[in-house]
Amino acid sequence: MAFLTKISKARFVLGPFSAEQMQRIGQAGLDSIAARIHRGENCDDSAAKPLKPGRVTSRGNQAPGYPDYKMRHGLQPIRDWMWTGRTMRSLKVKRADENRATIGFIDLRSDTIAHINNRREKQFGVSPKDRAAVNAAVLAELRRQCPVRFENVA
Repeated sequence: MAFLTKISKARFVLGPFSAEQMQRIGQAGLDSIAARIHRGENCDDSAAKPLKPGRVTSRGNQAPGYPDYKMRHGLQPIRDWMWTGRTMRSLKVKRADENRATIGFIDLRSDTIAHINNRREKQFGVSPKDRAAVNAAVLAELRRQCPVRFENVA
């Protein structure tokens, strides 16, 4: 009688990650999003629309606009969500468990400002480069401590 190999199905399952690992993955995504917003880029990884320039007054003079106001205070004249810094400082990993990490604004005022700014142009979201940063963080966590288990499928 010939030898027959017995084939049993098994699958490899990655995870679940621990809450601490998911917090690190969420922080990597948050850092990427915050850096992109600070560079003045939107969720398509392209430059955000410019701020409104000043207007011409009835006397024919140029009234300073928001970009001029920001430059006078030493800030970049771009849509980067930075004036006092409060909005971006309140961007945190709000919750992390084995299945997901949630990022958002922990301050109600900052959340409202971010919502209004996001309606003007979507900057708070996951861009292709942000997704790549999160994927790199996931791979780093897998290399650090690989939570692989085998499940027997009957």
